[in-house]
Amino acid sequence: MYPVPLPVALPGQTRVWAASVAEKAAAATARRGELDRTESLRADRFRRFADVDRFLVAHVCLRDVLGTVLGTPPARLIIDREPCATCGGPHGRPYLPGRPVHFSLARAGDLVAVAPVPVGVDVEGLPSDALVHETMADLHEDERAALLALPRPARAAAFARCWTRKEAVLKSTGQGPAHGTRQPHVGTAAEPAPTAKPQVYDLPVSTGEAAALALWTG
Repeated sequence: MYPVPLPVALPGQTRVWAASVAEKAAAATARRGELDRTESLRADRFRRFADVDRFLVAHVCLRDVLGTVLGTPPARLIIDREPCATCGGPHGRPYLPGRPVHFSLARAGDLVAVAPVPVGVDVEGLPSDALVHETMADLHEDERAALLALPRPARAAAFARCWTRKEAVLKSTGQGPAHGTRQPHVGTAAEPAPTAKPQVYDLPVSTGEAAALALWTG
């Protein structure tokens, strides 16, 4: 079940792994008993079998990674939730009580990131022209201007880079997009904006996708 390490250089002990739902769905289903009650209840809420498979792969792979990092059997890990940064409810950023490790999941397990400091990771497919047009107003004004200056065929990739960077930052803070996505300014170019805080890194993923990681390095 162990996911594949992503070939990318990151600071300190930060690591990212990729998991294939199609390849690992059967094994994850067989190990569903390793999840805790909260995870099992969340899996039961999905109506589509594909969504159940994706959730199980994500959380079994996450436990495998964390178990290896911490030297603890995956089934013995206790994963809790911080209070939501927006409403204070018990559905904020996941964490391991008393453990010096931070982690993040992207698109229900396609990517798993683990770091010694707060971290967020996100991956998205390239959007349609219509979605770029509809969502562009939610970006920072400089990002909107940069997108509009591009030829239309180049906008989808630039938008995806920008959006995954924003999502990664918001995941790293536990804030989410509830207060809007105009901030932080992360840029649309091939490299993240140098002023972005926390530090943002683009990740190598399959053609037709974009992915990013945000890391609070101090």
